Amino acid sequence: MSTKKMLANSGIYTVVSILQKCIGLFLLPVYTSYLTKTDYGITGVVQAVVSLLTVFYMLSLNGAISRYYFDYKDDKEKLKEFWGTNILFVSMNSIFMSIIIFAFHRYIISPFVDGISFFPYFAIALISITLNPIYNIFQSTLQAEQNGKQYGLNNLSYFTINLLLTITYVVGFKLGAAGVLLGLATTDIIFFVYTLINFIPKVKLKINKIYLKQSLRYSLPLIPHSLSGWMISMIDRLFLNKMQSTEAAGSYNIAFQFGNIMNILTTAVNQAYVPWFFDKMNSGKEGKKVVVKFTEYVVVAYGLLAMLISLFGQEVINILISKKFEFGDGWKVVPVITFAFVFNGLYYFFVNPLFYNKKGTKFVSIGTIFSAIANSVLNYLLIPKYGTVGSAAASLISMFMASVLILIISSFIEKIGFNYVKLYLITFLFMIVSSFCFLEGSFSFIYFFLIKLLIAIVVIAFLSVLYKKEVNLLIKKLKSFVSKTK
Repeated sequence: MSTKKMLANSGIYTVVSILQKCIGLFLLPVYTSYLTKTDYGITGVVQAVVSLLTVFYMLSLNGAISRYYFDYKDDKEKLKEFWGTNILFVSMNSIFMSIIIFAFHRYIISPFVDGISFFPYFAIALISITLNPIYNIFQSTLQAEQNGKQYGLNNLSYFTINLLLTITYVVGFKLGAAGVLLGLATTDIIFFVYTLINFIPKVKLKINKIYLKQSLRYSLPLIPHSLSGWMISMIDRLFLNKMQSTEAAGSYNIAFQFGNIMNILTTAVNQAYVPWFFDKMNSGKEGKKVVVKFTEYVVVAYGLLAMLISLFGQEVINILISKKFEFGDGWKVVPVITFAFVFNGLYYFFVNPLFYNKKGTKFVSIGTIFSAIANSVLNYLLIPKYGTVGSAAASLISMFMASVLILIISSFIEKIGFNYVKLYLITFLFMIVSSFCFLEGSFSFIYFFLIKLLIAIVVIAFLSVLYKKEVNLLIKKLKSFVSKTK
């Protein structure tokens, strides 16, 4: 896979994901007019539980599908049977899990979600959890094939339909939090049918024990890693709901949407980066040098975007959120969450060598388990005193720890040669500059905005000079890409 194709796919993933998030953000005036903080809290807690359950529904088999595609891509019949084995097993597992949860929800779900009833909220969510894994596998196969256009089109269609249905249920029928969950469930039904029509005919639906053992041998060691990742990024809603209130979880959930822009970007880049990384690793030392340089440039871009979101997040929030919602100082969560996901972006770069090395997957969970435990402890300690900001700080510290620990582990398994001191220095420098946003009470609104604008201009100008050669080269490649697509 060429660097140009990786950049093109990364661009598709990023544009689609950012467009989705931007549309969602611009609809906040509508949502905050029809949804209460409690509604946001309910959806946030339900989504957190759904993310946890998804780990056990998928069993990380989408990772195996991506990894072993490169072993079977030259034999179409084996590939069809390999994909068919995995999709059939996941389907059976999903149905079994949903039956168990529905029957025993009083013991599995209810004790951990104070104030949120199983009916209708979690009952509706079960529809999504049961049907969505099949679509996820379909999307994983498109990523493995580097079919960025189809992947992006599917994602954009999924989001658009979900958006329209959610507006219909929330604004039209005024169903509140249930409307948000029902919109997602209806969308998953539609795309389940879409997957059956477009993907199932291309696979052989049979369980091949050899392929299944191979996939599970690769994916099962990743489950602790996935659970730890969930604890790092999602458990904060459950802590806030239980230790403060559902409203506090709702306020946090809104602020999280803004900080989550960075998560969308790093995830989109990583989706395109993984197959490109595997390809470069097969090129030896020269390939690793390209990976190291690319990582530095991307981390600079992450830091710059995180700085801009942090500096101007308060103004954007004030414009987008309905005044009657009384969001208050909720914006202070945004800078903390944003840089938490910058560290998560670093984590992606450091963990991929373990995914490349087939012996490395069993070590992936070590670093994240430790940081997940730290995240839970920090949430427990910081929330009573600092509320939502304390929860965000717990995520920041935990994701930083995860990136450091996984870097140490991967350096023993598959050495790449990352200049990690420089990468962390870049990130911390952007964090220091961004911390200026917390001085908002020291200046009048207009002066404070102008100072932040000046800071942003100076930083961008400095980076343009520092990376002048790279910026010019990127502009040329983009122009060349655009001209070829016309």
